[in-house]
Amino acid sequence: MFVVLFPVPAPRDFAGFGGSIDGIDPLPPDALRARMDQLHDVQAALLGQEYLESRRITRWPLGRIGLPDDAGGTGPTSADVFLVTHTAGGALWEAWMAPPDQPLDPARFVSWLRPDQDTSPVAVLREHIADITRELLSAQGPDEGFPFTALRLPGEAAPVETVVADHAEDLVRILYLDKSRLAFKRTVVDEELARDFCLRDGGISLLATRGALDLRVGESLGADPASGTILAPRSALPLLVSIELLLVERMVLQMFLRQVAGSAVPRSLSYLLELKSEMLDGLAEYRGTVAESNRFSAEVTSYGEAVLGLDVLYATLTERLDALTFDITTRYQQSTNTLQFALTVVLGSFQAASVAAVIASVAYRQGPLLVLAWAAGTALAAAATITTLMGPHLR
Repeated sequence: MFVVLFPVPAPRDFAGFGGSIDGIDPLPPDALRARMDQLHDVQAALLGQEYLESRRITRWPLGRIGLPDDAGGTGPTSADVFLVTHTAGGALWEAWMAPPDQPLDPARFVSWLRPDQDTSPVAVLREHIADITRELLSAQGPDEGFPFTALRLPGEAAPVETVVADHAEDLVRILYLDKSRLAFKRTVVDEELARDFCLRDGGISLLATRGALDLRVGESLGADPASGTILAPRSALPLLVSIELLLVERMVLQMFLRQVAGSAVPRSLSYLLELKSEMLDGLAEYRGTVAESNRFSAEVTSYGEAVLGLDVLYATLTERLDALTFDITTRYQQSTNTLQFALTVVLGSFQAASVAAVIASVAYRQGPLLVLAWAAGTALAAAATITTLMGPHLR
């Protein structure tokens, strides 16, 4: 089974797709319920019921999209598509594809999953989703798909260690979406296979920049008896849910980075403080409040943040915010100093004029105009003196 994830921006107030969409069939109710229940159970176990009730992430069913099968009956013929939205505005299109049972063939699998193959299932699916994204979400996209591959071998197969040894390079080719005929160096293959996040016997879970793979021996794909729909094995879903969180957080980071760059430079300190508050809330998963609830998710999240570029994005965003904070604080301080200087000039001139008026009124008792002239002249002289002495300190 393949689950392809397409990151996209989405409105924060997204509330569903409304009616039916041309070219997309509704999902069978039994299949929809079975898949949603399965995912809900895994998310509750991995993230906690409190997190689910907060509805920071919501899964919206879109429907079933037909796919051309150019692989002689071996390829996927449809994809069950959902939109996974985050309260900060990031989202993922989630497409489930289940081809018929067949031998492990990395070249065939990679040809299905690469978006640059014009007639591949993922390329066709991406084109459909791009149209829907523009029409329903008013957004560009989607980004290049991130495939999650779940491979299951029957119980009579060799132990997983033997399977991995026999198909080591095949697994890395699927993980990298590599279509080259040139062999990998053995050190590269060994390094990737050594990053196994699976905690149970009989399986291996891998994550790389362009995809993820979960292999288990002695287990089959699930199925909903009522609809006959193929379901992902439950053992593969913790890795999928963790990757979804990582990809959503990457989209949220990219959105915040665009917001503070270029034309979106904050104009006030209050705007920046509000943006920082939104960012802290939007990046709750990245900051570890959820994703480090157990050893599996902690290790996957830590490595995923590095390999998927979240750490670099976060560091860039933090630096940009710090620079904006300094800029706005400096401008605020300059405005305050200017105001204080203006008040000093006004008050100083007023006090000097008052003293001059008192002295002049004694000398020119019968000449109010002369008293007024002395007061005005003294005020101007005092203002000029204060400006000369204090003005340079404002620059």
